[in-house]
Amino acid sequence: MAVIHAQNLHLAYDRREIVHDLTLTLPEGQITVIVGANGCGKSTVLRGLSRLMTPRRGSVVLDGKDIHTLRGKDLARRLGLLPQSPLAPDGVTVRELIARGRFPHQGLLAQWGEEDERAVQEALAATRTDELQDRPVAELSGGQRQRVWIAMALAQQTEVLLLDEPTTFLDLTHQLDVLDVVRDLNRERGTTVGIVLHDLNLAARYADHLVAVKDGRIHAEGPPADVITQQMVHDVFALESRIVPDVVTGTPMVLPRGREVAPDNTPDATPEEYALSTLTAAPAAPTAELVPALEHSAMLAFEPTVIAKQQLGQSLVRFTFSSADLAHFGTNSHPLDLRIKMIIPGPEASADHFASVRPGAVLDPATHAEWYRTWLQIDPRDRGWLRTYTVRDLRAAGHPGNLGADPEIDVDFVLHLDPEQTPGSGVAARWADAAQVGDTLCLLGPNKHLVGPDYGGIEFRPGTARTVLLVGDETAVPAIGSILESLPASISGHALIEVPDASDQQRILTRSGVQVRWLPRGDRPHGELLGVEVERLMSENAQAFRPADGTGDQAGGVTDVMDVTDLEDIDVDQNILWETTTGHGAFYAWLAGEAGVIKSLRRHLVTELGLDRRQVSFMGYWRQGRPEH
Repeated sequence: MAVIHAQNLHLAYDRREIVHDLTLTLPEGQITVIVGANGCGKSTVLRGLSRLMTPRRGSVVLDGKDIHTLRGKDLARRLGLLPQSPLAPDGVTVRELIARGRFPHQGLLAQWGEEDERAVQEALAATRTDELQDRPVAELSGGQRQRVWIAMALAQQTEVLLLDEPTTFLDLTHQLDVLDVVRDLNRERGTTVGIVLHDLNLAARYADHLVAVKDGRIHAEGPPADVITQQMVHDVFALESRIVPDVVTGTPMVLPRGREVAPDNTPDATPEEYALSTLTAAPAAPTAELVPALEHSAMLAFEPTVIAKQQLGQSLVRFTFSSADLAHFGTNSHPLDLRIKMIIPGPEASADHFASVRPGAVLDPATHAEWYRTWLQIDPRDRGWLRTYTVRDLRAAGHPGNLGADPEIDVDFVLHLDPEQTPGSGVAARWADAAQVGDTLCLLGPNKHLVGPDYGGIEFRPGTARTVLLVGDETAVPAIGSILESLPASISGHALIEVPDASDQQRILTRSGVQVRWLPRGDRPHGELLGVEVERLMSENAQAFRPADGTGDQAGGVTDVMDVTDLEDIDVDQNILWETTTGHGAFYAWLAGEAGVIKSLRRHLVTELGLDRRQVSFMGYWRQGRPEH
C-alpha cells in the first residue's frame, strides 16, 4: 500500500487559480471520495494528485517522494488514473485495451510473460468483462466501457488508483456495478483509491473517507457520517436538505427539500421515520449546469495560425501552426502518431461550431458527448470538412527551435489535387495548396489536462521482435518517421515508403538498423511498388519468421478487430480496416495507408506466406475516392 499527500497545493489553468493552498492525504488502503459543486475544483485536485497538472506552488508526494521527480514508468507502476471520458484508440478491442495496463511494467521490446497474462486475466474476471474481450471497445455500452477501463487500471496493478467521475452518464444499475468493482479492488488488494463523484448518496455509501471541496479549498473531511450534515450540504451545494440513514446501508442519505421549501432544523431521522416520510416539495425544473471545457472535455478545439509553410516535395507540404492556446494541447508524452482532426472551412461558414470546446469555454456535460452527431447535421458548406492528420512535431513555448513565443506543431499535408473538383473530395489538398502564412485553421486535439499517452497513441508494439517491416504510403510518412526516431539500435529491418514523386523523399534520422527505402510511384497504380517490394523482401525470409510451432494464423489468444476468415469479405468502402497487435516472435510488420492496398499486403503476409497474424498490425488510413465527413 502507498500514501499520497498534497501539501499547500495551488493549481491553475492559465492565470485562473482553481485550487488554493490545499493540503490533503488519501488514507492508506481506504477509499476517499471527493465531492463538491460543479466548478469547485474537485477534478482539478485529482489531476494535481496524478501529475497531469504541474502545481503553481506546493507539492504532491507518494511515499515521501515528489511525484514530479519520478520517471514516468516508475510513477505509472505505482499510481493509476482513469480520467473523465477516456478515449480508446481507433479499432482497439477490449483485451488489447486492458493489456495496455501492462505497458508500465515493460520496456519497448519486453516480452509478454506469464505475469502479464495473469494480470490481464485477473482484471477480466474481476470486472466481469471476460465475454467482451474480443469485441471492439467502440461497440460497448457506457457501463461496459467503464468496466473495461477499470479493468485496464486493475491490470496496471498500482498501489494507488484515482478515478474522475467514473459513473457520469451511467444509469443507476451501472453506477452501482462500477463502484462495486472499485470497492472489491480496494478490499481484496488494499489499493488506495481516490474518486471524484457528483452523487452525495453514492459517495456516502462507498467512501471510507469523504472530502467536501468548496471554491478550491477543503470545506470538511472525515468519515461520511461526520461530514454529511445539513449545514455542509447547504454551505457546499447551496441546497436545503434533510439527512436520514440509508435504510439499506445505514450511511447518511441526503433528501433535497427543493428550492420552494423553507429550511428547518429537523434533527436527523431514524430509519423508521424515514420509511414513513414523504417529500412534499415539487422538484425544481432541471437546468443545465455548465462546466469549464478545460476541466471536462478530453478533446479541445484550437485555432492556430500558420506561421510557416515548407514544400517538402512535389506532393508533401509541411505547415507550422502556432497559438497561445496550444499550451493546453498534448498528451504529456512524445507525440509519435498523435492523430488530430483538422476542420477544413466551408465556403458559407456562419458560426463557430466548436465554441463550447474552446480552451476558455464552458459546456453542458449532458449534451457534450453528442457534438459529432450535432456537427454532422449541419450543411458541409457551413460546418466544413473534417480530416485526420498526424502531428509530425510538437514544441512547447520557449523551445529553441520555435519561430515565435507560443507553442508550435508541425503537420504534413498530402497534395492529392484532383483535376476535377468533386464536392467534399480533395478539400484539404486544395486548402493546403492555397494557404498562406497568417491563415488560421480549426484543430481538434487532446486536452493535456485530462488525457495521457494512450490518446491516439501510435499503434506500434513490436513485443519481442528484433526485426521489423514498416510499410506505408505518403499518408503514413509522419507515423513511420516517428517510429524510426524512437527505435533503439538493437532493432533492424526495412521501411518501405511509397510516395508520388522522388522529390517527396525526406531525411529521417534513426539510431536503429532499419534500412529506409523510398519508392517514387510516378504513373504506376497506387500501392503497386509496395506490393512488389514486400513480396521481394519476404520471399527469402518468410520461412524464418513463421512461428516455430507451425500454428501460424490459427494461434490462440489473438484479440483482433476482425477474424482472418472475415477479412477477405471486408468492404473497405464501408468498414474501418484497422487491426493492431502486440508482436509475437522475432518479426513484426506495421502497415498503414490506403485501405485497399493495406488489405492486399496483409493478405500476402498472413494468408499466402503463413505469418502469425499477431506479427502484423495494419491500419487503413484512407480509402481511394472516398473522403471522410
